[in-house]
Amino acid sequence: MKTRWIFKLFNAAAIALILVSVFVLLSVVLTPAGQVPQVLGYSVFRVMTGSMEPEIRENSLLVVKKTPPEDIVPGDVISFFSPDPMLEGAVNTHRVVRIEKENGRIQFITKGDANVIEDTYPVDASALVGKAVFKSYWLGKTVSLLANPLVFGIIILLPLLIILLMNLYRAVRIAADIAKKEEEEAVRKALEEIKAKQNAEHEQI
Repeated sequence: MKTRWIFKLFNAAAIALILVSVFVLLSVVLTPAGQVPQVLGYSVFRVMTGSMEPEIRENSLLVVKKTPPEDIVPGDVISFFSPDPMLEGAVNTHRVVRIEKENGRIQFITKGDANVIEDTYPVDASALVGKAVFKSYWLGKTVSLLANPLVFGIIILLPLLIILLMNLYRAVRIAADIAKKEEEEAVRKALEEIKAKQNAEHEQI
């Protein structure tokens, strides 16, 4: 009984992992060029620099919620497509220090917490990805670790392989049991036919 429950738990975990992977993969593949993948309005990033330390440490995992520009206020940490030519449009995450309007358009003046000066280029509202709503250094380190093919193979692929082999073993065992029952049933019917024939011969005598 205990083994059966462990088997069901492994199966449920494998199905959940596959569904999540497919969902995330589709969200990435179907994301238009120049945009970031989002799932239900949320995007996930890994912080690659220390410009927001100590609030957000390097290698942290960051969850960003899609937010209307007019809902952003000074003090919010936002992710945006950087207008800095040196970053070539990469997504950057800094704190809003003030908000200005240029020709009726909202612009965010940003600054990294660890930086001495404000960012050189204001961020247009159209470049806004969203507002940071969650951060975790240890989750970020875990994601970074899983990016290693060897670790990924051990932690993700190996359990899936074990589940596949368990399912294969179970299928073979079920097939063997069915074949055994069919053979026993055939033998039983044959014996019954022989017995019935013998009884018929005795009655004739």
